[in-house]
Amino acid sequence: PACQDEACQLQDCLWKNDFQEARCKRALQALEKCCNKLLDNGGSSRCCPARK
Repeated sequence: PACQDEACQLQDCLWKNDFQEARCKRALQALEKCCNKLLDNGGSSRCCPARK
């Protein structure tokens, strides 16, 4: 699915860093960027939260 690579990178980072989100800002930003682009173009992915 779309943005799966970014979601997996974030998951790996969180796992390696004891789930300290502050240490995974780049991975989180990459996933947000991917999801925003996808959703802006009318797409969807199970890796991205739906907009309200």
